[in-house]
Amino acid sequence: MIDSLFARTYLIARFQKSPLQPHLSDLASILNQQGYSRNVIRTYLCSGEKFGRWMTANELNSSDVDERLIGQYIDEIRREGANSGSRKILKARAGLSHLVRVLRERQVILPAPVASPGNAVDTWLLKFEQYLVQVVGAAVNTRKRYLSLAKRFVDQQFGDGPIQWGSLQADHITAFVSKEAATKKGFGRKAVPVAIRAVLRFLVSSGEIRAGLEAAVPTMRNWKYAALPRHVPDDQLERALANCRDISPKSRRNLAILLLLARLGMRANEVVQLRLEDIDWRSGQLFIRPGKTHTERVLPLSQEVGDCLAEYLTKARPRSESLRFFLNYRPPFLPLAGASAVTKIAKRALLNSGFEQGPLIGAHNFRHTVASAMVSKGATFKDVADVLGHQSLQTTGIYAKLDLKALAKVALPWGGGAK
Repeated sequence: MIDSLFARTYLIARFQKSPLQPHLSDLASILNQQGYSRNVIRTYLCSGEKFGRWMTANELNSSDVDERLIGQYIDEIRREGANSGSRKILKARAGLSHLVRVLRERQVILPAPVASPGNAVDTWLLKFEQYLVQVVGAAVNTRKRYLSLAKRFVDQQFGDGPIQWGSLQADHITAFVSKEAATKKGFGRKAVPVAIRAVLRFLVSSGEIRAGLEAAVPTMRNWKYAALPRHVPDDQLERALANCRDISPKSRRNLAILLLLARLGMRANEVVQLRLEDIDWRSGQLFIRPGKTHTERVLPLSQEVGDCLAEYLTKARPRSESLRFFLNYRPPFLPLAGASAVTKIAKRALLNSGFEQGPLIGAHNFRHTVASAMVSKGATFKDVADVLGHQSLQTTGIYAKLDLKALAKVALPWGGGAK
C-alpha cells in the first residue's frame, strides 16, 4: 500500500527502515478503506514515519508507544526553538492518534486505561452523574450542563479544601445561583437554579444535607413573552430549501435535514439521533425515539420529505456500518457529532436565504414556523403539542406566540386620542 502512495524511492526506503513499518502499512490500508483521500493518508504516514525516526534515536520500540510518549515527542518539537510554529506541531502529530488505535487493535500496546476519579471532587461528580442517569433519567446534554454547574458550585464552596457539605448555608446557595444566572440570558438563567436544585436533592437523598435546604435556591425571573421567537417567512423558507437543491452529497443531506425541521418540526437532536430503522417506508411513518421528554412519538412522512430522504439514502449517503441516518459527507463518514451540527446547517441556510441576523438563529426557527403555521390553520394546541412532542401545553404556547407585526396591522386606533 505504501509503495503505491509514494513515488520517490528514498521515501519508500525510509518507511522500510522505520520501527513502525508494518503498523504504518496497516494504517494506510485502514484509512484507505475508510475513504480518506490519498493526500491525507500520505500526510499521516509521513507524520508516523518521522515519529518512528525519533523513537529510533531514543532507542524505543513500538511497544513503548502511547499518548504519553506522543506528548513527550510533541513537547520536544515545541522546544526545538521559537520558530517551531503551531503549523509544524500540527503536521508532526497528524494522524498519530490513528496510529495508536491501530497498535491497540493489533495488541502491540495495552488498551487505553479506564479513567478513574482522581480526587474527591471527581468521585462526587461521578456519583452525581449516576444519580442523574438512574434516578432523574436526564438526557445526555442535560447531564453535561448539570455536571458543569455542579463542579463550579463545589469549587466555589470548598476550593482546594475537603468537601464538607454540612457547612453549606442557604446564603451560599443564593449567592452562587444569583452570580451564575447574572451572566446568562433567556433559558440559561432558568437552567442555573434547576441544576443546583438537582444537586441539592441528590445531597438530601444521600444524607449529606438536611431536607428543605433546596428551598434556598432562588427562582430567576424569565419573562416568557419578552422575546418572540421568529418564524421564517414563506419566501425565505423556500429560498433556504432551494439553495440545497443540487445533486452534491452535501446538498442532498442538508436538504433532507432542513425538510425534517421545516415540515415536521423535529428538534435538532432528534434529527441527529435518527436511525435507519426509524423510518417505516411502507406505512409512511417516522418514529422519534425518547429524548428530551422521554416519550416516543410517530410522525407522518409526507411524499416530499420521504422522497428527499430516499434520494439522500440511495444517492448521497456514504457506505457505513453506522445505523445513524445522517453522516458527515467527508471521510471517515462518521455520524454527525451532535445537535450543534444541525443548528449550524439550519443557521447557514437561513442567513443565505436573507433571514435577518440576530440571536438564536437555528433549528428552532423552523420548529416555531411549523407551530405557527399549524395554529394559523386552526390546529389546537393539543395537536401542536402532539406533533412537536411537548409534555405541557404551556410549552406549546411559547411556540405559538403572537406575531406582533401582524397584530399591529389589524389593531384599532387608540380611542383616547393623542396624549
